[in-house]
Amino acid sequence: MRLQLPLLTAALTVVGMAAQALPAHPRIFITADDLPRLCALAMDTNANALGCVPAEGWAAIVERADQLADAPPFHYSVMMPGREGGPAKRWEYTLSDERPPRHDDYPHYPPTTALFQERADSISTRLKYFLVAYIVTGEDRYYEKAHEIVSHLCAWEGYWNDPTYAEDHAGLDTSHAAIWVGVFYDWCYDRLSEAERETVRTSLVDKSLVLLQQATTKGAVYHNITVLKLVGLGIGSIAILDEDERAPVWLDAVIGRLRENFESQGADGGAMEGPMYGNYAATAIADFLWASQSAGIEHDLFGHHYLQTLAGYCISLLDPGTGQLPCFGDGGPGVAFGHTNLVLAVGGDTDAAWYCREIGMFNAPSPRTFIAMDPERIRPEAPAINPSECFQDVGYAVMRDGFNADAAYLAFKCGPPVSRIGHNHFDHNSFMLSYAGAWLAWDPGYRDYFHPQRRKYTVSSLGHNTVVLDLNDEYLADTTVTLGDHDQLHLNEGRIAEFFTSDGFDYLLGDAAAAYNPKDRVVLDRFDRQVVFAKPNVFFVRDTLAAPEPHTFSALLHASGQDALQIVGDAAQIISSQALLQIHPFSPQGLSLTSAYYPEAETRGPYLAATTPGATEATILTVLVPRPHLELIVNPGFETGMVGWTPRSAQGQRPNHVIDAEVAHSGGASARIDDNGYYYSRPFSLPPGTQYTIRWWGKCSGTGAHAILYNSADGVSTGRVELPGPTTGEWEQFETTGTIPEGTKQTRLALQMFGEGQCWYDDVEIIADVEQAAAEPARVTALGDGATGAVVEVDGITHVMLCATDGPVSAEVAGHTITTDAEIAVVSFTADGPRAFMLRGSTLTLDGRPLEPTAGEWREGPRG
Repeated sequence: MRLQLPLLTAALTVVGMAAQALPAHPRIFITADDLPRLCALAMDTNANALGCVPAEGWAAIVERADQLADAPPFHYSVMMPGREGGPAKRWEYTLSDERPPRHDDYPHYPPTTALFQERADSISTRLKYFLVAYIVTGEDRYYEKAHEIVSHLCAWEGYWNDPTYAEDHAGLDTSHAAIWVGVFYDWCYDRLSEAERETVRTSLVDKSLVLLQQATTKGAVYHNITVLKLVGLGIGSIAILDEDERAPVWLDAVIGRLRENFESQGADGGAMEGPMYGNYAATAIADFLWASQSAGIEHDLFGHHYLQTLAGYCISLLDPGTGQLPCFGDGGPGVAFGHTNLVLAVGGDTDAAWYCREIGMFNAPSPRTFIAMDPERIRPEAPAINPSECFQDVGYAVMRDGFNADAAYLAFKCGPPVSRIGHNHFDHNSFMLSYAGAWLAWDPGYRDYFHPQRRKYTVSSLGHNTVVLDLNDEYLADTTVTLGDHDQLHLNEGRIAEFFTSDGFDYLLGDAAAAYNPKDRVVLDRFDRQVVFAKPNVFFVRDTLAAPEPHTFSALLHASGQDALQIVGDAAQIISSQALLQIHPFSPQGLSLTSAYYPEAETRGPYLAATTPGATEATILTVLVPRPHLELIVNPGFETGMVGWTPRSAQGQRPNHVIDAEVAHSGGASARIDDNGYYYSRPFSLPPGTQYTIRWWGKCSGTGAHAILYNSADGVSTGRVELPGPTTGEWEQFETTGTIPEGTKQTRLALQMFGEGQCWYDDVEIIADVEQAAAEPARVTALGDGATGAVVEVDGITHVMLCATDGPVSAEVAGHTITTDAEIAVVSFTADGPRAFMLRGSTLTLDGRPLEPTAGEWREGPRG
């Protein structure tokens, strides 16, 4: 259901609104009329239609506000990484009347951003919790705490920014400060004296808004930083709209510029900066939309195509197995666009409301969610859409079996065709694949800005599930991110040229050749990646490559740093705690399979390379079949390094973690910690109520060794278990038993030390009282070395792919004869009979009789 709001009007100017009747303070997010509802909500002990007990949610918010109120003054410390792998340096600040210190010797790192971004603890986070607690309870304690923070900010000499970048530089710190000082001024207006209002209002304008107005004419309009500046200016202007003649002018400019931002997003839906930075921008936009609505400011932004299609974009990307959205470019899988969908849901969008409920927004409501939570207005309904979808303008496609949480899921990236997006990577024709709650085909995530090897691996084509040319020692030793004749060179110029979806099959074609070509010559004539998804769990990935000069072509596939990658004969597999991915690559040119970690980027995980001999043309067919697999601990004895374990990297402590080949309880290695750190196991999922037993060995030459079992759901703790640790220099075994708490979706073990000296851990074992029948592996057979297709037998279904690129082909499979002249044809023999997909062909017969392809929806885009 699309959005229906009273504010869907033609664009109107705000200039002159000061002369009109504005809502009295408060008017940002809430008005005086909302206060009785919020007070009643805080005392409501009944579960509402959204599955939330409001009083319990409110109690958690107040508990966090009290924790922050009782905490020492806000303090932030960070080890600023050195440029190009150089030494780190500590930067720290305690909130006071003094501005944060400059960092002119480390100008490449912006520490003040974290002071204000809404993290677990920050200046903005404290203001948010104190103000929500105050507006609902009226307790002086929370007002005084918020007032103390704002008083410090008003006392700063100069702007709310980082002067290292220029005295008049407006940054994300400026934006977040403007938002929450604006909310403070609005919500506490009646509590402030005239003199205090003057101080706060003048500081808000002179220390932030006059800088933020730069964004109305400067900055890439698609970019999250531009958006944050606009929203800071917009919300700050709403707070003082009837008290400063510049505010209406600024507000008009913000609305116009945000409209330009919406125009810069995907023409067929989607955020150009993806689920991380696109979400960061969209969350801020949602704040502005909400604030402008509550203040009675009319505009036409709610009716824009970008917002009207956002819920569908999010629903399509939401993997039902992991409960996460994939993320290409800078970022990683996670929950995104929740707040934006919440604002849309309040306006009547039932798809947005369904999405909010599906990602757990009402389970443990945040302050924003609590304020907006109104079951009379938020009405989730099951989406009436096929979630397999293609967003060609942003370069995303999703292949999935409806809303079946037990099926495989693949997210594909090829594009944008035109737009160059700064936080994107060189990852055209790459993909991520999940199954049974695990991301199996992985993306390396957020780029490393400061370390040459890690930057190459995270940003270049090498770190993604795409193709690299001439993957040799010389290439690997060169840390250049875009290396000609090997890598993709352009953030744009890839395109999803074809997309098809139906009940039985999804298909796409990514065209990425142009992304490899410098402006003055052609390196690749063709790199077409065609993917056919035979639902529910088989993927055929067919790469067709052509170049003017001979190259080796390496099709890459990556596992996360917590998963294992094994080559088994002429196939491979990625092994996670609850699933594995069978990988079967074939090529008529022949393939060599190798696996490796990129030096200095080992924590990002291993990669598989299926490499052809040197040639001007090559075809690689890779069959991917995910299977159930329960293995709670990978690498329990640390014999394969840190595979399956995540060491602590915060505060520069990564070097404290050593795989010690000189000390072991058994085997040839153990995990050592020097002074401070931890090893987190790979997360695993067990049903609530499951009984478990955990055993491990340890020894310690110092103090502070212990273990913790963490249980969580959607990033929220559902309980932790403190466990003992070694205290002597002799190996001793530890054992604990327990039950997975209700509501838990994810569990992980942390082997820790925070003290002095050294400790060693080895031989970890986790046993769970849960039955899971071992899944039979899929049988995968190539037809003509992959040139004419492959056969997959799995779970009682036989899937046959045929490729008639050089004339009609036939295959005898499962007692049947299949003949086709199609470029690609796939036939699946299911319990309900055969079903088929055919691409660019006129004939597909089964035992001499025509076989009708499955009907579906086609979409094509420009090629070349």
